[in-house]
Amino acid sequence: MTTPVPPTAYRRPLVEWRGRRPVPYITAWSGEVDVSINDLRYGARGLIYANELPSDRDQRGGLWERWVDDYGTGEPAWRNVHSERQRTCMEQMWCQVCARPASRTHKGYLFLAGGPATLGDMEGTPNGQPPLCLECAPTARKLCPHLRESVAFRARKAPVWGVLGSLIALERSRLNPEAVRLRRSVPEFVKDGSRERPFVLGSQLLREMRRVTVVDLDAELAAAGLTA
Repeated sequence: MTTPVPPTAYRRPLVEWRGRRPVPYITAWSGEVDVSINDLRYGARGLIYANELPSDRDQRGGLWERWVDDYGTGEPAWRNVHSERQRTCMEQMWCQVCARPASRTHKGYLFLAGGPATLGDMEGTPNGQPPLCLECAPTARKLCPHLRESVAFRARKAPVWGVLGSLIALERSRLNPEAVRLRRSVPEFVKDGSRERPFVLGSQLLREMRRVTVVDLDAELAAAGLTA
């Protein structure tokens, strides 16, 4: 399996919306559409795609959403996350804003948790927010609605836990019992290796936060000569 090449350079956001507002790499755009259900099939051992590609599955064999990629077209859907880009950042431990390697010190990788959050809330908890580089942390804190009152922390260990995904089930029509369609549930946390995972369509990769330390982000920024 080849390692993807980061799409940006010099730790700069990939796109600036209307020339002023940087758009985080994992943010979905209105021109991008989830088309998973079009090619999805229900197999005896789990979900499959017609004409399935290696990129449709993660390293653990789980199936993921398919999107029609038209990156940068339309407007940023600020509250929506693009499945493949989120997964890539979590697999590679890239910054969710600029898609370069995330900040890592002896205390671990840098993350932000929507506040108010305590150490007890974060330790041992599955997390779908990719890490950040120190330069982009203020941008994420400013742009992401759920991170504006955030807590910065570092995790020394962050093993893959599972996914946020939708369970796909077969549903028969009441009017025509022979007609079968796929029903997609509300996304929920599903652990890798569980009985449900083969029948779940992944939308976000989750890592378990271990050996967590709450840090002072403003102090780290000042020490690095960066502005908050």
